[in-house]
Amino acid sequence: MFWEELVKLTTQTSWIVIILLIVGIISCFVEAIVPGFGFFGIFGILCEIGGIVLHAIFSGSIIQVFIIVVILALVFTLLFLIFIRSAKYGLLGKSALVENKTAIPTDYSEIGKNEHADLIGKQGTLITECKPIGKMKIEDKVFDVLSNEIIESGSEVVVTSIENNVIYITKVGG
Repeated sequence: MFWEELVKLTTQTSWIVIILLIVGIISCFVEAIVPGFGFFGIFGILCEIGGIVLHAIFSGSIIQVFIIVVILALVFTLLFLIFIRSAKYGLLGKSALVENKTAIPTDYSEIGKNEHADLIGKQGTLITECKPIGKMKIEDKVFDVLSNEIIESGSEVVVTSIENNVIYITKVGG
C-alpha cells in the first residue's frame, strides 16, 4: 500500500503542486540567507501549505500528504543544518550577516583584576570620612576605598587587601 502511494505520488502529482513546493523551499531558503521583514519566509510557508492542501484535494490520499510532509521536513532539516554549518565554518560565517565577534574581549574577567595590587601594605590619609566608603590619598594619588568600620577624615590608614579591584583599608594602630 505504501509503495503504491509513493509511486502514485511521484508519477501523478500535479505540476502546480510541484511548483508551489519548490517555490516554497526556495523562498524559505532566501529568507534564511537574506535578512528582511519576513516576506520570503511567510510566502514560502504559504506556498508549502498551499502545495500540500492542493495535493490533498487532487489526490485524496492521506498517505501521500504524509509522505510530502515528511520529505519537506527532511529537506528543511537538511537546509537548516547546512545553514548552521555555513554560519559557523563556511562562507556565511565570513560574511557580515553572521556576527562572530562579541563586544567583550575574551580576557575580560582578567582585565583590571589586580590593577592596584602594589598598594597592599601602603599607608595613606583619608580625605573623606569612610563610612564604609571613602577616599584615600597615597603618594599624591586619590583612591576610592572600603572599610569594615567608620573611620573619620584625616586618619592614617593602611591598605589590607584588594578584591575585584576594590581597595580595603583599616585604621593604622586600630
